[in-house]
Amino acid sequence: MLIKRLLLTVISFGLGYGITFLIVILPPPLLDTTVAEFWVGPELPVNIPYFILTGFFIGLAIGVWLDKFMKTEILPK
Repeated sequence: MLIKRLLLTVISFGLGYGITFLIVILPPPLLDTTVAEFWVGPELPVNIPYFILTGFFIGLAIGVWLDKFMKTEILPK
């Protein structure tokens, strides 16, 4: 069960950061920015790491979805 949960984590966060990377660099720019600009936002008092947070939350969404199909039972029924 531990192997399946680790595999779920690797797959979900890998896809999350991969999708985030593709959203930023696709030829018709969806965000009209680069990875370097998207890495940390322009807010000067507190720099929000947009790339890290976006990839993390997309990965969490994919992880919740994969939890059902991989039957890892991380989430309670």
